[in-house]
Amino acid sequence: MGCFTGHKLEYTDNGNILILFLDPGCVEFAKELGNNDDQRKRNIYDSIYEYIKNNIKEKSITAIKIAIGAVTIATLQFSQIQAYASGTTQTTAASSDVYIVKSGDTLWKISQQTGVSVDRIKQLNNLTGNTIFPGQTLKLTDTASSVFIYHTVEKGDTLWGISRRYDTTVDNIKKLNNLQSDLIYPGQTLKVKQIQGIEYIVKAGDTLWGISMRYSTTVDNIKQANNLKSDIIFTGQKLFIPAVPKTSDTPGQQTPSPVFEWPSVTYIVQPGDTVSSIAAKFNTTQELIMKYNYMSPGEWFSAGEKIAINGYAPRIYTVVPGEASAPSRVGKLVDWFLEGRFILRRGKVFTVVDVDTGMSFRAKMMGGYNHADIEPLTVSDTDTLRKMFGSWQWSPRAVVVFVDGMNIAASLSGMPHDVSSIHDNGVNGHFDLYMLNSTSHGSASESYISLHRNMVLKAAGQK
Repeated sequence: MGCFTGHKLEYTDNGNILILFLDPGCVEFAKELGNNDDQRKRNIYDSIYEYIKNNIKEKSITAIKIAIGAVTIATLQFSQIQAYASGTTQTTAASSDVYIVKSGDTLWKISQQTGVSVDRIKQLNNLTGNTIFPGQTLKLTDTASSVFIYHTVEKGDTLWGISRRYDTTVDNIKKLNNLQSDLIYPGQTLKVKQIQGIEYIVKAGDTLWGISMRYSTTVDNIKQANNLKSDIIFTGQKLFIPAVPKTSDTPGQQTPSPVFEWPSVTYIVQPGDTVSSIAAKFNTTQELIMKYNYMSPGEWFSAGEKIAINGYAPRIYTVVPGEASAPSRVGKLVDWFLEGRFILRRGKVFTVVDVDTGMSFRAKMMGGYNHADIEPLTVSDTDTLRKMFGSWQWSPRAVVVFVDGMNIAASLSGMPHDVSSIHDNGVNGHFDLYMLNSTSHGSASESYISLHRNMVLKAAGQK
């Protein structure tokens, strides 16, 4: 084993993380981790790669942490290790940004190999279905680029006024345009700022609002970056999506303010309703309906669901994305109606951990509004689920849902029933998943609901 005394694997929504435990006596090895000498770094990476090759069966690793005891002293990308160990250059390592489809590949298989979710791969490559073909190049990360924002000088404009309008400085504008003085004239085209971002190709059904929500920016930012005079966009159009900078005043994502009351106008969704038909019924827009109900582009409502029309639906924030680095056997209590249903949206993929045994499997949210209807992703996930329960049964077990870096206390029944949306996972039907205050969709007994309540509390460490 050399300087490594052992290892541990952490399974996260963003990929599998390998933790290598370093012998405290290997002081020189620890020092070399921070050395910039290419040959020394290659020797270190070779030793890490050799350990992985001899001791790790799980190959879908995205990151490696080097730890002494409970202290992490370095974090490395697995693509870096592979590049150095094979004698290639840093430029070759960047090839992890793309994937060349091979015969027999599926999006799910590629997702498992690369640690990038199926939804993310489809989004990055503007795929509307799951069809891929051998030889196809798939992007696995956004390709960052930059563009200039231009301004055509109008009568009365000054450099100071333009700088205020575009949130930049006079000096920056003069530098970008090689101006030796503050003199400008009407009709002159000026570069006013350079912004970073990514390229996006518009798909059928896209709106500027939907795109802005997906990339955490604003409609105005997109229109400014692309010199758009209206909100009209068309399929196949290339848009530059500006990145949202973080400043010292906003070091990270801030938790939104909670909403405790329903707005004055609400609606119970009827069979056959769509976002557009509901918007038309209340003389409002689809964008506002989706915004007030915390929806993402492409989502839809369930019949019987209560939704907000002229203001935000009630929502609280007791968990924050990214607060946990790995799945746990203890989760936080999250109210299903006030928070959980906005986290586990239809189509969401996540990890379920059994509190008693520690066994885990991957699942997908199929739908549901009083509780979550979920399905195991693969035959392997179904096998794990069956082992957890011993045999299919309604009696629930305490579980923790790990999603987007959050551990949430939940309860899972072990009886597949009703419809399925995944037809190659080895089981017909879906399973009931309850969070705090979840209830049944129909005529389930109070005793069944009570069993779920107790298991949720157990998953939160309160039973």
